[in-house]
Amino acid sequence: MKKMLSVFLIFIMSSIFIVGCSNDPYIGRYRSSDNTILELNSNGNCTIINNFYKDVFYTYAKYSIEDNEIEIVFENNEQNYFRTKSLKGKVKGSNIEFYNYSSVKEEDIYSKMD
Repeated sequence: MKKMLSVFLIFIMSSIFIVGCSNDPYIGRYRSSDNTILELNSNGNCTIINNFYKDVFYTYAKYSIEDNEIEIVFENNEQNYFRTKSLKGKVKGSNIEFYNYSSVKEEDIYSKMD
């Protein structure tokens, strides 16, 4: 009886651990060719770290991904160097490609960092 109870408790604890882990493949850090870092968190928040300027510039936003389409929405009072209210792009494997947010560039590709 004790053996069965032990196996049952181990099964319950394993199930709780597996359910508690996030298997979201999009979460992580991504880097662009100009050394800008995009951090996607599990709670729908993201941070964009721009190392291009003399100082490091942090921008905080919310993101959503549906059918491999990503949208990052900046808060109205949040200053960002993209000078736009939102970014739209597509997730392609371990890369995220943003398009049409700047008159200078047509697209910007962020690659997942290991």
